[in-house]
Amino acid sequence: MLQQCCQLLEDLQLKVAFIESASSGYLTSQFSIHKNSGADILLGGLVSYDPSIKISILKVDPKLIDMYTAESPQVTEEMCKLGQTLFDQADIIVSCTGLLKHGGSETTEKPVGTFFICISYQGRIYHYPYFLSGHAEQKLKTLTQKVANSIITLVSSNQPKI
Repeated sequence: MLQQCCQLLEDLQLKVAFIESASSGYLTSQFSIHKNSGADILLGGLVSYDPSIKISILKVDPKLIDMYTAESPQVTEEMCKLGQTLFDQADIIVSCTGLLKHGGSETTEKPVGTFFICISYQGRIYHYPYFLSGHAEQKLKTLTQKVANSIITLVSSNQPKI
């Protein structure tokens, strides 16, 4: 799925950038190792694992983090919006927050394995909440496949029919 996604982005000459928290750069690294992706489709990524980076570098309002937690759909959407400014040449921005392991804002309603993805494409932001099981590396591999699949679906559904 990831290779298919990278090929599609390359064929359409689309650039992608990542704003990551829970995935700690994993998504960026996976998109960089397929074919010519690093040079052709990947602009870069920012890891904002600690809330202080979300606030100081991305300029996420600390009140938003206080109100919803750093691992929330609201903060993920804000990271995606602010990522558009940081990576203004990107056609697609992917932001990710979540709970890869114990700690953070874990609750019974938001257990370990909960992830929030936002993808910005063609002026809209799309939300993808996931609950993933398995060990940490398996969760990241599954998350990568889900992100790749979501990008394929978004990009394919927004192409003109010939």
